[in-house]
This record gives sequence, structure tokens and C-alpha cells, in this order.
Amino acid sequence: MAAQLSRISDGGQITLPLDIRASLGLERGGPVTLEIVDGDLRVRKSPHSMDHARALTREIVAGQLGVSVDDFLADRRRESEADA
Repeated sequence: MAAQLSRISDGGQITLPLDIRASLGLERGGPVTLEIVDGDLRVRKSPHSMDHARALTREIVAGQLGVSVDDFLADRRRESEADA
């Protein structure tokens, strides 16, 4: 898909063209993650965000006996809920 031009509104919002939203399966009101990678803005839909989080977690817990990715993510979820 070719690059497309969009503008940032006064409120800081960016409109994603319909064909880009459709190709990524993004729906109105759906959660996305924004990330800066090598100076570029990356937008991920939630399932991809979780895959990315799991990959990073695997690196963190690699080689630690008795620690799993699921345990690590469950701990982070509990911490997040406690902060809310």
C-alpha cells in the first residue's frame, strides 16, 4: 500500500483513511497502541500489541526457572489494576 497523507487536527487527532483501517481490521472505538520506533510512529491494533508484549516478556524472563510469560503478564495486570 502506498503512503498516504493525513493531517493532525487542532485537538491532536489523526484521521486514518478508510482503506488503511480496513486493511488492518481497525474498527471505530477499537483500542490501539502507539509506539515510536526509530523516529517513526507505529500504530498497532490490540492483538498485535499483545503479541509484541509477549515477545518482550519472553526476553525478560528467558532462562529464569519457574517464571512464565503468562505469570509475568498476570503480575503486570494485577499491578495495573491496583494502580487504577
